[in-house]
Amino acid sequence: MTRRALWFGLLALSMVGLSASVPAAPTQAGLSSTPGYRSARVSLNSRQRSRISPTILEYLQIPRYVPAPDPLDVSAAAAILMDAETGEVLFERNPDERRPPASITKILTALVILERGQLTDTVVVSPAAARVGGYRLGLRSGQRVLLEDLLAAILIRSANDAATAAAEHVGQGLLGFTTLMNAKAEALGMHQSHFVNPHGLDEPEHFTTARDLALLTRAAFEHPEFARLVRTREATVRVWQTGRRSLIQRARVILTHNRLLGRLEGADGVKTGYTDAAGRCLVASASRGGQRMIAVLLNDPQRWTDAATLLEFGFGQVGGVPQAAPFRRAGSPPGGPWHGMELAGGLG
Repeated sequence: MTRRALWFGLLALSMVGLSASVPAAPTQAGLSSTPGYRSARVSLNSRQRSRISPTILEYLQIPRYVPAPDPLDVSAAAAILMDAETGEVLFERNPDERRPPASITKILTALVILERGQLTDTVVVSPAAARVGGYRLGLRSGQRVLLEDLLAAILIRSANDAATAAAEHVGQGLLGFTTLMNAKAEALGMHQSHFVNPHGLDEPEHFTTARDLALLTRAAFEHPEFARLVRTREATVRVWQTGRRSLIQRARVILTHNRLLGRLEGADGVKTGYTDAAGRCLVASASRGGQRMIAVLLNDPQRWTDAATLLEFGFGQVGGVPQAAPFRRAGSPPGGPWHGMELAGGLG
């Protein structure tokens, strides 16, 4: 009986040793058995896993570069990208389609003021200017403002009352000013445009095209005061009103609607616009290394991201020959390449 028990014990030990020498089948995804080699299954206890996890997280936190979107993905009903130095068109979509421009109109308004007005003039606000709707500086009839301050409110704040007051002064009435606007547009080769007001509120005969607006913006940048104002993010304007014994001066701080300034590398203008008929519009510019790009987007619900896309695309071109696709860094700090989430939304 003892010998039989001893024999069964030795048999069991030999079977255990044999099973330990057989290769284990892989059970984890990504492990495979190669003929002639043995696969080993490695199990990790909880303490070992906790030591490995931080390494994986650190790797995932390394900034990743992703290609900028293709310019063909822009959402604008009409758009154009132009090299401001040469006038070369690098991208276009329905560039000659007539569309309402909303407050983009004020680029032409500002250009006419610069060429026809005296910025040191004092303008008296009319009842008509005080009544105009939309974005406003809050002017009241009888108040006095320097023309140079009205120009700042037009380009930075997009103030419709400021545009009307300045136009009435420079053109000796709105009809006279719009006549000057259309004459200037024709001289610039804006043959598909017609303007009936200085502020851009919707009217049936008030229209332009993406191409014409790019031509207009090129011309406007030749004026240093225009270039200075459209890259300004904040300014103070002075308004005088009649007091009991003398004029009382009040200062008003105005802020730009342009969300690309300070966020897109080299962004230096120019003008936003919005009405129900026009949708969200934007003329944007940026300068790098002595080169300026102008992007025009009309009726574009994604105008900020699309403008950044087009401008980056433009700087990726050399002599019209496409180069490697531009790259942006996800989650880059302010002042670096543009970050799409920061640019979303906005009015004006």
